[in-house]
Amino acid sequence: MAFGRYLSVTLLLSVWTTAKCDHIPNGVHMECRDRYFMVAVDLSYSGNEPLFEAIDETGVYPINKEYGAKCGYSVSVVPASEHLELRASYFSCHTDNKEDEVFTFNFNLIVTPKGKDVTYALNKTCSPPLPWSPREVSVRSDVACPTGTKDDWDASFKRAYSSATSEWQVMFQRAQPGVLPISLNTAKTRGYTFDLTDGRLVFRTPYGQPESYST
Repeated sequence: MAFGRYLSVTLLLSVWTTAKCDHIPNGVHMECRDRYFMVAVDLSYSGNEPLFEAIDETGVYPINKEYGAKCGYSVSVVPASEHLELRASYFSCHTDNKEDEVFTFNFNLIVTPKGKDVTYALNKTCSPPLPWSPREVSVRSDVACPTGTKDDWDASFKRAYSSATSEWQVMFQRAQPGVLPISLNTAKTRGYTFDLTDGRLVFRTPYGQPESYST
């Protein structure tokens, strides 16, 4: 009997500490913007700084600064309104993209109200209100994200390096002459990200990369 009571208490505590809720609390606001999806969390509700996880069919991915810069997410505190804001590019890594027109986001929000971890499932489907231009550049607090149509980028690569026929390559424009193109795989090892959608090439780069320079 004593063992049974101990087991019951242990299981109950486990449920409390890993609680997951499907409803959206009053302190959380979600909104589809022109070029990104936004989640705002009221810090007075969430207690300690909340955590976000991106979810897709391959798994669950905690979003920190490094991973966000790589995958098209940014998390920052907005002091004026006392909330934490997650911004997710429509072309972020774990977004379900339907023909570059319909984008579905799935996140976990982990907050600690009253000292207990609670996980909320956040889901939203967005359709950008403005059509995509052939080339676009989105700049956020720690990452730049240019995109372009495949035909547009194919032509650019051919002009930049006509002999690159076996694989795509990228050339970084620098002040000094003589810069050679590198393969996309090499660029990825240096912190750059390239993704192909149904109709666009997406390129992401964190600020402060060795190939960048200030003017």
